[in-house]
Amino acid sequence: MAKWTLRLAPVKSGELAQKLNIDPAIARILAVRGYYEPEAAKRFLVAEEQALASPWLFADMDKAVTVIAGALAQGKKITVFGDYDADGIMSTVILYKTLSALGGAPDFYIPQREQEGYGLNNEAIRRLQEQGTSLLIACDNGISALEQVAYANSLGMEVVILDHHDVPLIPDGQGKERQTLPEAAAVVDAKRQDCGYPFAHYCAAGLCYRFSQALYERLARDWQSLAAELLPYAVIATVCDIVQLVDENRCLVRRGLPALAKTENVGLQALLAAAGIAGKELNAYHIGFVLGPCINASGRMEMAGLAVELFLTEDRQKAERLAEHLVALNNERRSLTEQGSALAFGQILEQGYDADKVIVLYHPDICESVAGIIAGRIKEKYYRPAVVLAGKKEYIRGSCRSVEGYNIYMALNQCADLLQTFGGHPLAAGLAIAPENIGELRRRLNEICALTDEDMQAHYRIDKALPVEQATLSLAKQLQRFEPFGKGNPPVYLADRRLRLVKITLLGKEEHVMRLTFRKGERGPWEAVCFNGKERLFDLLESRLPAGSCQRLLAGNCLEPPMLDIIYTLNVNVFNNRETAQIQISDFRLSEEEAR
Repeated sequence: MAKWTLRLAPVKSGELAQKLNIDPAIARILAVRGYYEPEAAKRFLVAEEQALASPWLFADMDKAVTVIAGALAQGKKITVFGDYDADGIMSTVILYKTLSALGGAPDFYIPQREQEGYGLNNEAIRRLQEQGTSLLIACDNGISALEQVAYANSLGMEVVILDHHDVPLIPDGQGKERQTLPEAAAVVDAKRQDCGYPFAHYCAAGLCYRFSQALYERLARDWQSLAAELLPYAVIATVCDIVQLVDENRCLVRRGLPALAKTENVGLQALLAAAGIAGKELNAYHIGFVLGPCINASGRMEMAGLAVELFLTEDRQKAERLAEHLVALNNERRSLTEQGSALAFGQILEQGYDADKVIVLYHPDICESVAGIIAGRIKEKYYRPAVVLAGKKEYIRGSCRSVEGYNIYMALNQCADLLQTFGGHPLAAGLAIAPENIGELRRRLNEICALTDEDMQAHYRIDKALPVEQATLSLAKQLQRFEPFGKGNPPVYLADRRLRLVKITLLGKEEHVMRLTFRKGERGPWEAVCFNGKERLFDLLESRLPAGSCQRLLAGNCLEPPMLDIIYTLNVNVFNNRETAQIQISDFRLSEEEAR
């Protein structure tokens, strides 16, 4: 069962409501989220107007700009070395377009996921050097590539790194660990301890967007002429890479969503159309759950270069073909994910891994390219860190997903002697490991894991207790000012108690969606939608109510309707050009009287 807590405001919010002339409910939600000073609250509400800090504050930004500007001036061959996920793809597109707009003739290279794995590798570096590349720009990778950068240097190549992953920690021989950077010509990463930039949570594409600005400033070119074109790519990556959606990231996304909807890029237009969202008012959901999976599918199923080509082409017919192909690949990816999930959850139950604090599983028949998605599903179901290893190679590759409060990257760092390679963030990481070390990795990760039972519970922090009768369309529209929602800026959670559930209506082809009808005494009815939780609700009701009650609830004639407490979000639903307030249930439990 998830943990529920009500956020408490450190100050009274009435004064904030008066000073900003906003609804008292909005003022309270701002206050409980830490925006209780009028200026801070105002900056949050108008994030798109926020000024970004100077890109020159990044450590090594001046070096990176100097090296790349020099290579452009000398006509050197530059290759952008990206990654096969949405962030790596968008980083590659941003850098390619930037260099091309400045008169360069860059090339790009993205490794094949299953054959090469993540990041710089010596074989690719050797081939690129033989093809004439003298400058490599590693984006969304490179911070851990100490050996590979040294190899590139030995071949006479220069390397510039634009990355956002955690910097490797290497023992210093005195019982401590220190950050160790590759010996590249420049390493731009806000995770460096010596980085002076005030915001450390950009994804790689966001960092490349800021680098593009710095390069344009150095060359005295009009940055604004390119900024509007590049912003949608940074926005897509920011949402898809699940970085902190606060401060400068939130500013970029708020600015960029309208720009994405109105993009003139034929590739983006084609993908919006193929995904069925062209012409819609876009939000973070459309990026994270519609566009992002199609972009990621290129790297998971074939070659991520297909997505790069989509956003670089100016041929509309080619763009339409590529966009439709990415949508088809995503459909295929869904099928592989379902098959792999069935294998993974079956193994968890057979082996009793659900009793572990860190679930580590290996199945040779799971497709390596969907291991990360399956790890995410396991994390959501059991609310604990998950490591999914897949495939049948000499070194088994895997993906990790973690929960708040458990740094999976640091945990892997403590097991580095068992791993061939690893890298990532506190909440997501990747690794390669010899098969014979998997059992020891499972044992050691669980041994060093300090998560408590309470830590392994989903935690809903309720922003405000709000009776459903006060969940109006006007308030729903005002709550849109808190978007986009994501890591660090969760949805606004509201709550109500003692609601009589008088009817359940199942919706959709698979009947997984529920429309719940509530009353309070003689008041109501109110309707709410619940997109998951059908199985849990029916199990809960059948364990507490007389036999047949669920069937009577489906028919709307239950004699003693159960009473529920709910956590919900309040959204604006548009159907046939008519707007209504939609109550969307996030979690539920039996009211205390019913639970006894």
